[in-house]
Amino acid sequence: MKSSDLIEIFPSIPSSQGDCCDTDSATDTGCCEDSQNFYEESLELKDQLKEHFDKSVNVHLYNYDISMDRVMAQKKLSELIKKRGFEYISEDTILKYVTPAVVVNGNLVSFATKPHLELVIKEFN
Repeated sequence: MKSSDLIEIFPSIPSSQGDCCDTDSATDTGCCEDSQNFYEESLELKDQLKEHFDKSVNVHLYNYDISMDRVMAQKKLSELIKKRGFEYISEDTILKYVTPAVVVNGNLVSFATKPHLELVIKEFN
């Protein structure tokens, strides 16, 4: 039995640093809008990948509102980031510093930057 390919998408978590998302603040709220759009953009990437691979690839988009997804994302990203030499990032803060990220068949393809369709497709060539 052939195991199928797996693409995992880890969207960014909303940034709550400083007064970025403070509605009373006079500062630019662009980062709030960005963080709210990350999940929608990740969902769009998932749909594009499924369409490109004609549903022959499993694509999992982590939803951090589901506690099991959040825990699994933290554990998986912690292991992968430690292999890259970032042992000092704790599992509790991993989503804050590493997302958005994409993992293809257990290999970390991109992290801390917005993933692009072409980058993910390139991993299969």
